[in-house]
Amino acid sequence: MVSVKRLGIAGSCTFSIGLISYSLGFPSILKSQVKSQVRLKKGTEMRDFWEKLPQPLDFNIYVFNVTNPTEIASGSKPILQELGPFHYDLYRDKENVVDREEDDTVEYSLRQVWYFNEKKSAMSENTEIYMFQPIMIAVALLMQKEKPSAMGIISKAFDSIFKKPESIFIKTTVKEIFFQGVPFDCTGITDFGGSAMCSALQEKEEILIREGDSLRFRYGFLAKANGSLFPERVRVYRGIKNNEDVGRVVTVGNHTKMDMWYGSPCNDFQGTDGTIFPPFLKKEKEVWVHSLDICRSIGAYYIEPGKVQGFKTLHYTADLGDPSENDDVKCLCLESEGCMPKNIYDASPCKNVPIRISLPHFYNSDPRYLEMIEGVNPDPEKHRMTFNFEPMTGTPIKAYKKIQFNVLVGPIPKLRLMKSFPEAMFPLFWIEDGLELGDVLIKPLKAAYTQILIAKIMMSMMIAGGVGMLVAAAAKHYKETDVNAAVPDFVPGKEQNNVVLKKPAVSIIEAKVEVLPTVD
Repeated sequence: MVSVKRLGIAGSCTFSIGLISYSLGFPSILKSQVKSQVRLKKGTEMRDFWEKLPQPLDFNIYVFNVTNPTEIASGSKPILQELGPFHYDLYRDKENVVDREEDDTVEYSLRQVWYFNEKKSAMSENTEIYMFQPIMIAVALLMQKEKPSAMGIISKAFDSIFKKPESIFIKTTVKEIFFQGVPFDCTGITDFGGSAMCSALQEKEEILIREGDSLRFRYGFLAKANGSLFPERVRVYRGIKNNEDVGRVVTVGNHTKMDMWYGSPCNDFQGTDGTIFPPFLKKEKEVWVHSLDICRSIGAYYIEPGKVQGFKTLHYTADLGDPSENDDVKCLCLESEGCMPKNIYDASPCKNVPIRISLPHFYNSDPRYLEMIEGVNPDPEKHRMTFNFEPMTGTPIKAYKKIQFNVLVGPIPKLRLMKSFPEAMFPLFWIEDGLELGDVLIKPLKAAYTQILIAKIMMSMMIAGGVGMLVAAAAKHYKETDVNAAVPDFVPGKEQNNVVLKKPAVSIIEAKVEVLPTVD
């Protein structure tokens, strides 16, 4: 049988090894493994996923259909009807990837391709809608801001190019207004206003689709971007030398800052490119993303614990800032108009057209915008940005950015089509862009957690086994000590534990009989 001493030593060793492994060794090894897994090292699975996701992003478009275009032209309040979602599978791939070992960075060109997904959409992309003619509203608002004295010429140019339109609103489809492009024709335009406008538009070929060598053009909100490379290359840290830098944007188009806003930090590239994040996330820390499509960085902040696909997450949200309270967003205020209210800003320097960006349905913004329009109803569950991060690896298990595009309109006396327009912040559409990890991407995370669980079970078993052996050793020692105390060694005639041991009476009688004399 195993001795008490050996059993105690074995239990102590097993318990100590298990406890040290669980509290010191395992966390250190785990941290090291996570650091090695999130690096953008060439040839790794993480790098492959980062360059090209094995699943498309969800890209949902919600359009505000104008139901009373004629009445609006006469000054009535706009009545809008939200249609959607129109779901597109978005593939956002990194191409022409080049590693730079000297500063631990990687550079790439971004290509985006949209495919309509009818099964996930509420209706066909050929659904007819009424919306602003995009070229006319852009030119009208731009000229009103920069050269209001020329609005009479612009009015004549519209009549020439667009054949004396009856309304600044057009009947179109979601497919046409976003991807195919709304057509306009500068062929045969000879009047001064029309010729000047056509010449100016031809210089904007980076946003227009030209049909061959003709003077026929098309414009769609995403038409030029669909299938094309982003015009500027992006460089980010790989995180091999410092895992906290992984994915952080270093340059865009070889520039370390933007120059469109009024100073820092608005012009700074803050955070990652949105496809990867540093590990070991804590809820006290903001998560920053630089969004190329809106030319600014946005910080997400923790709101509550979450749970997605069985994983405990940190649930974050983000907004567009309040220049009246946050000095960091005052640099978005344009000198010509001052600061916009909370959660809305003038994106004209980014888009080169007078566009205002807000949260969907003007969520958490100035209430007066809701009074200008009928058909907008902000709801935090639907319209708030949402990001669920797995804290150990920093993986965004479920993340959706939500932004709305608007135009600020009002009466333009010298423009026939808008001379009686109402004052309104007019929403055009809003976009929900993101994903929830599918089986291919969630599998490595589940495998990692399974391995962690197995390791924790084994260490817990070692600790429990060590405790069990120590308890068994103590019980064995107690039992042996108790038995020895109850049955002491025999010494005739002496007291043992206050008890005198005597021979049985029969033995004494027999002894006396043996010593009696013999009688012949």
